[in-house]
Amino acid sequence: MSQVLTQPERHPPSRVGARMIPVDDLQPHPLNANVMPADLREKLKAHLRRTGRYPFLVVRPHPGEPGQYQVLDGHHRLEILKELGHAEVRCDVWQVDDREAKLLLATLNRLEGQDLPIRRAQLLHDLLGEMNLGDLAGLLPETDKQIQELHALLEFPADDIARLLAERAAEEEKVLPRVLTFVVTPEQEELIERAVELASDGTVGRDRKARGLAQLARHYLEPASDAASR
Repeated sequence: MSQVLTQPERHPPSRVGARMIPVDDLQPHPLNANVMPADLREKLKAHLRRTGRYPFLVVRPHPGEPGQYQVLDGHHRLEILKELGHAEVRCDVWQVDDREAKLLLATLNRLEGQDLPIRRAQLLHDLLGEMNLGDLAGLLPETDKQIQELHALLEFPADDIARLLAERAAEEEKVLPRVLTFVVTPEQEELIERAVELASDGTVGRDRKARGLAQLARHYLEPASDAASR
């Protein structure tokens, strides 16, 4: 006798409303993949310390701990508000099931900070267990190909992933523009500006001065290099 498998009944998300919730009653979602660079985190902390204003955290009643709430958006704000000594946090409470919670986690958290790829891959893995690739790609920022590529990270050892990400970051760092800062007198400034203008050969563009300065450096270094090779 065959059995017919039925999907569990799903209830649409419903908004409970805004309320102040003690920080000790707020738990981060275990699949949160979002991290924030240290410099941006310090800016956010300075803003919160100065103004005390922030968007409401998005939370849901914790599915496994009565009286507790699970954070779906606002993990960084919660951490910083705790550090600043806030006893309660403004929250927007939603009643959502596990699948909707993961979808909110995968979309809302992309608006601030950056994702750790391996943790993002685990989140997508859980979502792929509950819906097909095409439907998921229609709901998330990634295309179906990007979802497949991220999901494939789970097939690699964690140490290899860390090494590959470090190598990629090092390569990206090599091509990032640099800002050079140095102090000159007004007379030196005028002299440098004139020389850079002449060395740029009248070319236009925001990097005109950078090209002119590089041309001056090249003009100085090439004779020295030729002399050293003789």
